[in-house]
Amino acid sequence: MARLEFARDVFSSTGWTLLVDGTAQSHVDADDPGRLFFEYVRRIGHVIDAMATPGAPLRALHLGGGALTIPRYVAASRPGSAQLVVELDAELLDLVLERLPAPAGVETRIADAADAVPALREAGAGFDLVVLDLYSRLDPPAFVADVAFQRELLALLDPADGPPLLIANVADAAGLGRLREQARAIARAQPGIELLVAGDAGVLAGTEEGNAVLVAGPAGIPALVAEHLALHGPHPAAVLERDRLDAVLFGAC
Repeated sequence: MARLEFARDVFSSTGWTLLVDGTAQSHVDADDPGRLFFEYVRRIGHVIDAMATPGAPLRALHLGGGALTIPRYVAASRPGSAQLVVELDAELLDLVLERLPAPAGVETRIADAADAVPALREAGAGFDLVVLDLYSRLDPPAFVADVAFQRELLALLDPADGPPLLIANVADAAGLGRLREQARAIARAQPGIELLVAGDAGVLAGTEEGNAVLVAGPAGIPALVAEHLALHGPHPAAVLERDRLDAVLFGAC
């Protein structure tokens, strides 16, 4: 059984870090949910900021809860958003909600994402935003690189209120093997889908381990997303699109 605990942030009197077996898993600022600490989380925040009219509410699905950092960010930056968080680890979710209750508009559900996604589709659910961040320690479940799962997931994106987006956190070793697997699964699940990847320049060059943020838009990705990511970093940042992205993801096919 994993050891779960919260530790005070050494940089802020109101920040907390969620530790799983002594490893930092999530960070959240109780008084300032707009303060995003981890670099990849800041990049996800930039995508969310740029994907739609500033302040407009979103229908969001979060697969993987952690300390609810991104749901708290959406609730603060886009008031009135309706959000669902699917988390497999009931003990972790209970600890988080006991210490830091969920903001208004955030529903939590204990379930395996592999089961929750087809169930939501069968129920006719639709979302503007899906955030995929599923890890057990350092490893994602195998199904995130499965074409059938990604097809079900993409089917939940509803373009009624503008181009919907899937955002995936991909923690990878040097060489980008995991990123290639997930991106290829998405591309095969919906041929023609627009993809974008943002991350540290060394990570996306394949020379360093780290996190990449993979964005997929069945109805396209607003141009402001890439601009926002390139401008706001964290730096050194790289944003890969179109031919540059194809060369990285599919050149070895």
